[in-house]
Amino acid sequence: MEKTNIMAEFIITGDHFETKLITEQIGIEPSGTYIKGEKIDDRDLYRKETCWFLETDYQESFDINQQLNHILILLEPHIEKLKTLRTKHNLNFLFSFSIRIMDNETPAITIEQKAIGIAYDLNAEFDLDLYIL
Repeated sequence: MEKTNIMAEFIITGDHFETKLITEQIGIEPSGTYIKGEKIDDRDLYRKETCWFLETDYQESFDINQQLNHILILLEPHIEKLKTLRTKHNLNFLFSFSIRIMDNETPAITIEQKAIGIAYDLNAEFDLDLYIL
């Protein structure tokens, strides 16, 4: 039987920026990127912004901080570079969680102070998506 699982992402978005620049500046390969104006799959929809993102896989978990900490460990040494990139390229930062709840087993959704401090430094937002399965 499948258990509740969580995926965490750090997402950088902006109108137009070179996604390779982010990778080069912070030395982290993204999980994915897309460019404003790109067609979305086979639909008649197009990307409204450029995006660089880093994500964990879905993992069985009852605490979003487990997945968030995987991302924070990678990002922490690069906070100052990210702040500079944000200002220079008018970027937006977001920590996003996708939570798939199985058998009404809800995880802890408390964000630790360390993560709040980093998000504050980066001027980042938090987003939580819950899927009850």
